[in-house]
This record gives sequence, structure tokens and C-alpha cells, in this order.
Amino acid sequence: MIKIEAKKIIITLFYLTIILLAYYLMSFLKPILFSIFIAYMLNPLTDYLKSKGISIKIAAFLSVLFFLTLFFILIIIIVPGIVKDILSLIQNIDEYRRIVDSFKINIGYNSLPSYMKSVVDSSIIKVEMVVTSYLRKFFNDIIEFSMEIPTFILMPVFVYYFLTDKEYLINFIKSFIPSRIRNKVIELGSEIDKVIGSFIKSQIILSIIIFFLTFIAMVILKIKYPLIIAFINGIVNIIPYFGPVIGFLPAFISASSQSLNKSLIVVVVFFIIQEFESGVVAPKLMGESIGLHPVFIMIILLIGGKFFGGWGLVLSIPIAGIIKVAYRYILRSLY
Repeated sequence: MIKIEAKKIIITLFYLTIILLAYYLMSFLKPILFSIFIAYMLNPLTDYLKSKGISIKIAAFLSVLFFLTLFFILIIIIVPGIVKDILSLIQNIDEYRRIVDSFKINIGYNSLPSYMKSVVDSSIIKVEMVVTSYLRKFFNDIIEFSMEIPTFILMPVFVYYFLTDKEYLINFIKSFIPSRIRNKVIELGSEIDKVIGSFIKSQIILSIIIFFLTFIAMVILKIKYPLIIAFINGIVNIIPYFGPVIGFLPAFISASSQSLNKSLIVVVVFFIIQEFESGVVAPKLMGESIGLHPVFIMIILLIGGKFFGGWGLVLSIPIAGIIKVAYRYILRSLY
């Protein structure tokens, strides 16, 4: 009995040590985690190539080559445009200040009571602080990412080996699971894989669709900084409910700086894009992949955003989906 308890304690301490090491070595593990994610996304392509009689090594190599080609094409097309828009935005700071001054004149700022003036001034200051904060964070993220580029150089190699040695790695992980619960854990993992795989793939496709729709609309309307607006809207679209609102704000601010009519048209355009996404595209792509009620999703997002910031908003829904699948599986096993 004492030996069994000692064994359990040793196993528990082993897993806790692994978790602590993962936490403290997160910067080192980041490229590995990204590699696992990319390999997970490329796995269907690798399996398809294998089904056509191509060897696993060549199939994995072609999958990695496809990803790198797509990545560099996107970098070449998108990054120069975003940099150009950012530089233009910085150069036009004085123009935006003149727009603010014009806004004050239009609302009769000088004739307003002192308390109303303070409200207007504080509102303008808050908007400036938010914009400045986002720009600073954006540049800091770019600098941080640039500094981490050397650690990501080995990612294609990691992805290749994750694809070619998938079975070996899975069996290696299985060896750490106690034999009496191994089959149940594998079955649960399979169910989680279906739910999360469906969710991730559908979100990526949705984000790409939203990016192109937004970019085309902004170009047609001649709204400034179309690439930045489309890029932001495509990225934040992965956040349910709140994402479209966050993505709408840069477009509305940019349009408002040009004319009132354009700002109203942007409101209508974003409403149409959102309705098209939620009413036509999303149901076909996502279906019931997560299967959570909208109220629960909003509560989960609020909790995730409060405690974990941006990552909490992005990851809270998939994690909630995993917990739901695990909970249902445990109930089925018990009853």
C-alpha cells in the first residue's frame, strides 16, 4: 500500500515538474508549440498526398514547402502595404489634429459650458490614448517578433519531423499514460481532436474571407489604410461577438476622418459583411463544432479577457470546448 502511494506521489511530482519546466521555458517552447500547430494544420494535406502513393517523407516535405511558399507570398504581398499604411498614418497625425479642431468648431466648442468642454476634452484625450496605446503595442510586438525570428528558423524542420514521425511521437506520449486508462484517454483525445480541429480550420477560413471582403470594400470606398483595417478585422474576427466590433472601429475612425457620409457607408458595409459571415458562411463552416450557447460564450470571453488579456479572448472558446467534451465523456463513462 505504501509503495503504491509512493508511486502515485512520484508520478504526480514528475508531471508537476514537467508543467513548471514548460512554464519557465515558454520562450524556448514557443517555436515548438507553433510547429505542432502548423503540423496539425498540414496533416490533412500530408495524408492526402500519402493516399496518392507518395512516400511520407516526400509528402511531409511538399506540405512544408507549400506552407513556406504561402507564408512568403503573404509576407511579400501584405507586409509592404501594411508598413506603407502605418507610415502614412504617422505622417498624417497633424491632419487628424486639424480634423479634431474642426470637430470642436462644428459643435460650437467655445460656447459650451465649462463642464461640457471638459467632457469633450476628456473624450478626445481618451481616444488619443487608446490609438497611441494600440500603435505602441503594435510596434512593440513587431520588435519582439523580430527579436524572436532566430528561434523560429528551425520551425520548418520541427514541422517536417512532426509530420513524418507522427505515429512514433503519439506512441511515445501514450507510453506516459497509465495502461488502465490509456484507451479512455485516447478515445477522449480523439473526440477533442475532432471538435478543436473543426473549430480551428473554420476560424482560419472565416478570417481569410473577412480579410478579403473588408479589403475589397475599403478599396472600393477609398477608405484610407485598407490593408491595416482588413488585417485587423481578419485577425480579431476569431473572437466571437466582440471581434467584429473591435475590427469595425479602425474602419469607422478612418472613414470619419474623411467624411460623415463615408463613415455611415462603412457602418452599413460592416453590417452587411457581418450578416453575410454569421448568416451564410459561419453556419456552413462551423456548424455545431463547439456547441455552446451564445450567453455562455460571452461570459467565457469576458472571463478569459479579464484574466488572460488578448490570448484569453482567443483561446477561451477552444478551451471551453475541450472542457465540455471532457465533461460529457466523463459523464458517459460514469453512467
